[in-house]
Amino acid sequence: MLEKFRTFRDNPKSPWRFYIFYIIVFCGGAVNGSFMGLYLTEIGVPVKTLGVINGVTQIVSLFTLPIMGRIADRAKSKNLVMDIGYIFTITVFCIFMVIRNAVLVVLIRFLYSIIATPLGSVYDTIAMEQAKLRGWDYQPMRWMGTLGYSVMSYVSGFLLNGDIATIFPIMIVCYIATFISGLTLPVSPNTMRVVASPNEPKSNESVYSILKDRQVRNVLIMFFIYSLAGTTNNTYFGNYSQSLGGTLTMIGIAHAILGFSEFPFHLGPGKRWLERIGLERSMVMVLLVGTFRWTVCALTNNATVLMWTMVLNGAMLVPIIIGMSKFLFEHAPEGLKVSAQTSLRSTVSVIAMLLADFGGSAIFHFIEKSGLNPYKGMYALMVPLSFAGAMIGLFSLRKREAEAKEEVTE
Repeated sequence: MLEKFRTFRDNPKSPWRFYIFYIIVFCGGAVNGSFMGLYLTEIGVPVKTLGVINGVTQIVSLFTLPIMGRIADRAKSKNLVMDIGYIFTITVFCIFMVIRNAVLVVLIRFLYSIIATPLGSVYDTIAMEQAKLRGWDYQPMRWMGTLGYSVMSYVSGFLLNGDIATIFPIMIVCYIATFISGLTLPVSPNTMRVVASPNEPKSNESVYSILKDRQVRNVLIMFFIYSLAGTTNNTYFGNYSQSLGGTLTMIGIAHAILGFSEFPFHLGPGKRWLERIGLERSMVMVLLVGTFRWTVCALTNNATVLMWTMVLNGAMLVPIIIGMSKFLFEHAPEGLKVSAQTSLRSTVSVIAMLLADFGGSAIFHFIEKSGLNPYKGMYALMVPLSFAGAMIGLFSLRKREAEAKEEVTE
């Protein structure tokens, strides 16, 4: 029986198992991302403290992400690491259901984040490795995740029915389904043991060696600036919406709009356009779109307008999520695919989150003490930040292109 299951698991005829997995795992992520911050404020955590809580979590993640990436790269299979991670996740959300003490909730959330944060890099790497091995396209897999996120964001706003604590049974069901779905994915073995190719890392090779590439550095700098603004939006969007009269249902719809807005850039002309202009130019575009988006957020006094700013998210998030993941996967040595995601993409993101959470919390408090609207102040600061990031990235890109032309003419 077990042998039959292994044969079934390791010989998929199509990528549909990954499609199903991504739909389910993003359903859980939709509820967590949309409503966890609001739950914390409901049980007594001050809004200005959310940034500090997130910041402390990111400090620890800064050290644990590379470790978890290395463990996944060296484990017998990456799937085993993922499975253990989701068993831990399910256990944590079961504990959340029976406690309401703010200190205990924050502590458990802190422990959960240490394990859960790297899981996205693990399953993305499994998907990209299997897609490369079997001649599939990774992007439709991630598109299915967007579909799951969008639908669940919309539905969960109604399911909560005013009781935000309902998020935990919903997430438990989602992550049990994720665990079961994950068991059906073909095993992604330890490439440090089984791959023999010119790209295979030497025993002392570091994933940071790809930082010698100026293109990699420029992309990571723009990603860092995007993450500063994105973290600020993620921290304060729900509370800002409620301060403007928004409801839980509207917040759910906003996150559904966020997800659905990605579709044009996963499929058809939008996808081809992003591939044609390349990741660096896409990142410049991301920051320019962000400049406009954060301007609207800062100026509006209408929760519906704020909700619809999420429609700009697709143009921003697809290059960040799909483009960055594929870019680092292609640049990383064979045995360091997960490490490239956790030690570079995730670590840069964590450093940006640290600055946004700790610095943002202090700035939020300062603006609030000054008698101004702290939410509008936070979004207003993101406008020049995003524009400066776009100009830095564009200048670096054009400088490198000019140097390349000079070398050709010589």
